[in-house]
Amino acid sequence: RKSIGRPRKLTDEQIAYVIAQYRHYEAWRIQGRSLKSQRQLAGIVGVSQSTIGYIIRSGGRYKSDLPRR
Repeated sequence: RKSIGRPRKLTDEQIAYVIAQYRHYEAWRIQGRSLKSQRQLAGIVGVSQSTIGYIIRSGGRYKSDLPRR
């Protein structure tokens, strides 16, 4: 599958980490506690906060597969 625009910056492992942390965050938020925010996650994996939001909204589907070398 081809995608238009800039190549992926995140690996599949980083995407899985973001989704797992967000689910953990949601569970704690329900209990009235707080964990890493989207901004903090963005800083950890080295992308923008909007990229983190997009990954969460899309359920981990982030552009196309990484190119094989």
